[in-house]
Amino acid sequence: MDGDRLRWIYAASNADELRDRYETWAASYDDDLDGMEWQAPAVGAARCLAWAGSDASVLDAGCGTGLVGAELHRLAVGRLVGIDLSHAMLGVARSRGLYDELFQGSLLDPLPFAPGTFDAVISVGVFTYGHVGPEALRGLAAVVRPGGHVTITFRDDVLDPLGFTAEFARLDGQAVWTLVERTEPAPLVVEDGVGADMCAWTWRVG
Repeated sequence: MDGDRLRWIYAASNADELRDRYETWAASYDDDLDGMEWQAPAVGAARCLAWAGSDASVLDAGCGTGLVGAELHRLAVGRLVGIDLSHAMLGVARSRGLYDELFQGSLLDPLPFAPGTFDAVISVGVFTYGHVGPEALRGLAAVVRPGGHVTITFRDDVLDPLGFTAEFARLDGQAVWTLVERTEPAPLVVEDGVGADMCAWTWRVG
């Protein structure tokens, strides 16, 4: 069932369909991911604050139900703002009482934040099949102050096929950001009994 749910989500063909599927999934999302040994929120949050500092102002991009927010609070984040496509997912995140502000919106659209608003951005489980493509990366970097950081988790198997590797190089070549860390591949989620290798990537902006 867990693998079926992920395949259903990955198969979304556009942002509207993806939002509708998360509206349906929101009520059981946390329990389902717990059954998949979903470790990416903890790993991503730890790497984000290792670079940004424990009192940082952080945007959780694609915050979902707030699993990453819970990990950031455990590690003593400063100010925490979330944005997500799904109203229902945001409702669960709001119920946790962890976020200073929550916004509904797509990462593919202009973000509702001024340039340099945050010390760091974190995005976990968002840049993958059927979700958000590499065209959104520049927008995340833009809302981070110069010298701040962007931390994103990626499945290893999406990097080349979905165009992320090429965009990483483009943004680095344009001095938008510089890679400062990539964690070793680890099975941060289990699908159909098999671990899917993921890494947390962190860039310094500017």
